[in-house]
Amino acid sequence: MAIVTGRGVVEVWMEVIALLTEAADLGVAQVGRRPQHHSLALGAELVVGKAVALLEERDRARLDEVALPAAAAEWSVPELIVQAEKLLATISFDRLPARASGVVIDLGDLVGETRHG
Repeated sequence: MAIVTGRGVVEVWMEVIALLTEAADLGVAQVGRRPQHHSLALGAELVVGKAVALLEERDRARLDEVALPAAAAEWSVPELIVQAEKLLATISFDRLPARASGVVIDLGDLVGETRHG
């Protein structure tokens, strides 16, 4: 199994997971007020599942410790998803395992949904 490793890469990967988890949680919490974000939240949850599977067990155990930027508290579901993609783009993709390409593609598709519905 290919696992995300490397100095700095794991931390960025974990922050991407945290941003997408926040998007998923927010979308579910706001389903009555912003139903258009619910499908984005479900998509974020699916991407999170794939991304978490690429972490070593010891890194999975640290996911609750990941701190998001203070500004994230004000971001909407689409903004959280876009920020996750921007953060992921800071990693050189040749430093990621081949299986990570599915996460990258799915996140790109999800960002497309935020822009085009």
